[in-house]
Amino acid sequence: MVAFKVMRFFLFIIILSAGLSARAQFQHERIRRITVFPLKVNNEMRDTAETVWWDAREHLTETRRFLIASKNFMQAKDVFQARGELNPADALILGRLLDADALVTTFVVERRLGMRVYETKNGFTLWSGDIDLHPAVPVSKQLPDAVKKLLYDFISSVPYQGFVIVDSLLGRPSYTEGDNLFFKADIGVGTQITVGDTTQLVSVRTDKLKPLFQGGATIDVYVEGKIISVDRQIITVQVTRKQQDYEIKANALVRVPDELRRFKEIYGMQESSDKNIGLESINNESDQLTAKEKEYKPLIVSLSWIGSFALLLLLAF
Repeated sequence: MVAFKVMRFFLFIIILSAGLSARAQFQHERIRRITVFPLKVNNEMRDTAETVWWDAREHLTETRRFLIASKNFMQAKDVFQARGELNPADALILGRLLDADALVTTFVVERRLGMRVYETKNGFTLWSGDIDLHPAVPVSKQLPDAVKKLLYDFISSVPYQGFVIVDSLLGRPSYTEGDNLFFKADIGVGTQITVGDTTQLVSVRTDKLKPLFQGGATIDVYVEGKIISVDRQIITVQVTRKQQDYEIKANALVRVPDELRRFKEIYGMQESSDKNIGLESINNESDQLTAKEKEYKPLIVSLSWIGSFALLLLLAF
C-alpha cells in the first residue's frame, strides 16, 4: 500500500507537469463513453444516493448521445466506489482502465453538492458545478432534483451535439451529387432540430486553464451547411461553405447552433457567455500548425504514453 501511494504521488507530479504543458494546445475529441461514479455521501444517505446514481445514468442516456458504463462493468474493474474530486493522475488512469472518454464524480460536503466532469486524455476538468442545498430541507430530499439540474447544466455546456457518421451504403463520411457535397451525422434523439437548420463541423481546442466547457474552449468552424432531411437521430446535411482543402471525416464534431442555444436557455444554470454561437466564420488557417502547436503536440503524445505505462505499473502492483 505504501509503495502504491508513493508511485501514485510521483506519477501525479509527472503527469501534472507534462499535462500543464500539453494543455497549451489541447485538441478535444468527442465524448461518447462516460463513467458515472456513485455519489460520495455520508452513510445515512447511501440508499438515496444509489437511487440518484441510477437516475443520473438515465438522464445521460435520454438523448442517446452518450454510452454509460454499467454497474457490472465497473465492479468487474474494481472501481465501483464513490469518489470526490480527482487529480489528473487519477482521472487519466481511471479513464484508461475503463476505456472512458469522460468521468463524472458527485459529492456532498456539508450542505453543498458538487459535480465534476473530467476528460481522460490528460485528466483535466471539462466542467464543474456546485449547488448550495437549502438548510431547512433534508439533503436526501434535495439530491434527486439537484443532481438532475447539475447534469443538465453539464449537457447544455457541451459545445456540439453529434458527430459525422460513415454512410453504410457508400462506405465513406461524405459524398457528392452533381456539384453538391453532403454528409450524414448522428445527433441523438429528443431534439427540436429540423430541416433547414444551419449545421457546422467544428473543432474544440483550448490554451486556457479554465474547464473546457466553461469558458476554456476555442471553437474553429470548418464547414457550414443546411439540414435537408431528418430521419430519427440521423441528419443529412448539404454543405454550403467549407474551408479549402478540409476533408470531412468520420466522428467530426457536429454543432447545430439554434438547438445549442435552445438547450442552454432551458437547462443552463448560468447565463451563457456564448452570445455569438453560430456566428463564427470559416477558419481558413486552422489546418496550419503554428510553431507553438508543433512544439506541444509531441507532449500530448508523450502524456498518452505515460498514462498507458502508469496503468501497467499500477495493475502490476
